[in-house]
Amino acid sequence: MARDGDGTPLCRRLLKGRYPSHVRELAATGYPLELYEAGLRDGQPAFEGGGYISVPEIPAGASTRATRYPHLVEESPFLRILCPAGGWMGAATLEALADLAEGYGLGLVHFTTGGTLEVYTSRENMVPLVRELNKLGLDVGSSGDDLRCVIACCGPARCDAALIDAPALATYLGERFMEDQQYPGFPHKCKSGVAGCPNDCIRAMMQRDNSFVGVYRDLPLVNQQRFGEWVEGGGAWRELVEACPGRALRVARGSGGVSAEIDGERCLRCMMCINLCPAIEPGRDRGVAWVVGGKYGRRGGQGPMVGYVLVPFIPLRGPEDYPLLGDLFAALLELWTEHGKTKERMGDFVSRWGPGRIRKELGLEE
Repeated sequence: MARDGDGTPLCRRLLKGRYPSHVRELAATGYPLELYEAGLRDGQPAFEGGGYISVPEIPAGASTRATRYPHLVEESPFLRILCPAGGWMGAATLEALADLAEGYGLGLVHFTTGGTLEVYTSRENMVPLVRELNKLGLDVGSSGDDLRCVIACCGPARCDAALIDAPALATYLGERFMEDQQYPGFPHKCKSGVAGCPNDCIRAMMQRDNSFVGVYRDLPLVNQQRFGEWVEGGGAWRELVEACPGRALRVARGSGGVSAEIDGERCLRCMMCINLCPAIEPGRDRGVAWVVGGKYGRRGGQGPMVGYVLVPFIPLRGPEDYPLLGDLFAALLELWTEHGKTKERMGDFVSRWGPGRIRKELGLEE
């Protein structure tokens, strides 16, 4: 805990007040508060970069972050753990991870936005820590020019909007391409994810080099009786109509009451009306859209990109169709590996070649 006279006056200020303090949580770990204090004092992050490091017996997953204050702490090494898809982890596993983080490192577990876990440790503790993780059924990877951990949204176990079992598909892809997650061999890193519906809560289309997004091909289903009750009960039907991006929705009043009509030519098959009105549900003809080339990265290429829709609809009845999606992804990875330039993200490669040529090379119909 930060104390008077310990050289951390800003941290001490953050300990005051009635609200929970993140500094108090940091002080309970092995994190050096002097490093955090320096960043607060200078108004900049305490860390300035880092990257993949080579550790015998660990092909991928070992990385480090360099600090701006090497006189305090030179670096902060960590292991990146490949997490179960959808973030579904049992309490016993999380408790065991916390114990390992305390026994082998700083007592910190970082839940990343990329769908992985990072445990901060030391270089000499990395191999023993990996062996302990293996005993829990976990492994490391997802660093360097490899396939990053295949992430997914929480899926139908928790979300009513899910059109496909995103965690199940991501688990299949993660197991099938496990070697690619642990042995770097691509032109650049390749992030991949599975979103359960067009809401895309995991930002797969914008952040992932490869993504499968749950979609429906027929029109949204309207329960007209329930819709009428919703409108009569004060439902914001005007806002509902205005929110439709394709201007496909119309509310009509007739002798049978209030009804909702959807223009099939204008409907974009998004989730807007479904999100706003409980009487409207997604269609039943469901599958995935294959989206390629999303990225947030600013360095090199064209900067941040929204992914290209390579195939707008691929039917997905269940696990029996997963191998087809795996085959398509494998073919794309092979094409990119063969023709991509060094440090060229997949989106820049598709932009350079053009989506039409990519589809032709993969044997897909125009």
